[in-house]
Amino acid sequence: MTGIYQVDPYLLQYRTCVKGFIEEEGKTGILFEETIFYPEGGGQPSDRGNLVCVARRTSHEVIYVEQRPEGIVHWIAGDIIPVVGAEVLMTVDAEMRRDHMQQHHGQHILSAVFERDYHWETVGFHLGSEISTIDLAVGDISPEVLQAVELEVNRIIMENIPVKTECFQREELSKDLIKKLPMDQREVRLVIISGIDENACCGTHPRSTGEVGPCKILKTERIRGNVRLYFICGARTITWMGKTLAELQQLEKVIGASGSEAIGRLAKREAELKKLQKERKELLGLKYRYMAEELAAEAFFTGETRILLKYFPQGDMDLLRGIAAAWCNQPKQVAVLLGGTGPFDVVLARGQEVTTAMNTLATELWPILKGKGGGNAELVQGKAEELPLEKVKLALSR
Repeated sequence: MTGIYQVDPYLLQYRTCVKGFIEEEGKTGILFEETIFYPEGGGQPSDRGNLVCVARRTSHEVIYVEQRPEGIVHWIAGDIIPVVGAEVLMTVDAEMRRDHMQQHHGQHILSAVFERDYHWETVGFHLGSEISTIDLAVGDISPEVLQAVELEVNRIIMENIPVKTECFQREELSKDLIKKLPMDQREVRLVIISGIDENACCGTHPRSTGEVGPCKILKTERIRGNVRLYFICGARTITWMGKTLAELQQLEKVIGASGSEAIGRLAKREAELKKLQKERKELLGLKYRYMAEELAAEAFFTGETRILLKYFPQGDMDLLRGIAAAWCNQPKQVAVLLGGTGPFDVVLARGQEVTTAMNTLATELWPILKGKGGGNAELVQGKAEELPLEKVKLALSR
């Protein structure tokens, strides 16, 4: 018998014997006579756990399980060569199994409610390590619908409805279920929530909906014409609630208010910040124009072009760009500005009626500065390792 995980997903330890093994790319995969390990499939990741060789008393970690033509392969850490016929004690990671059951069955309930109440089919499912998703065949979902679905899903969970798994022949199924099956699939395993859902599935599921625990819809986004919905269930939801509450309390502490008052204060501060940012931008423009005017006496001419070469020890890229823009607001002016303490920020800029392209000028200056950067004919930005200003001035004067 194989696939004990489908018959009894609560069986987490089992003794069986090695039937064979595969060696591939330095890894070892073992096949057993029976297994309680779920192989990856249907959107659900595989189980993980341990194997203990009874005779040798050695333990080996199962890191991945997959279904292959040869059977269910259990890939293990390390380079052990198993002995065919050896007895092994399997142990499935109980916390991971429980988590996968909660997320997967929560998906069944979510999908059932969307299909029953809104006729939206689930066309994709992924059970992630932190968040799970379903893809729904619809262009958009309103916040009101999301809230209604979440309430209904949690109502079904709290009713603690029994969950059954039964196997049927293809001809015994309804036409709606047959449409969802591969053409060559004759026997089908149905996961049944009485009065709510009947769905073909090979995954692990709980005995009742109550074991799913609270379900929380986190967000949605549009993906290739469908809606991808992000959700969590069970222990993940409890963890998320605790983390969210801690963050909310910290936020309220910083704001100095709670609840709706905190939201109001935060909105007011955001409006004030935007106003201050606008005023700051305007004041910086005035500051940079003033600095450019004050620095005019330090500029020198090369032909008709007036060049400002200046190093600002405390200057960052924003300051250099600001002064360069103010200086180059006048025609026939070039700015070569440097700042910082190394590696040094570099800005090259030109005003109107300057024929020399700044990216051309940069190719001459980078070897001197031992620097590099990028830009175009109007503006170049980059970094320099050295600051030989006299050599730079000689190069600019030619």
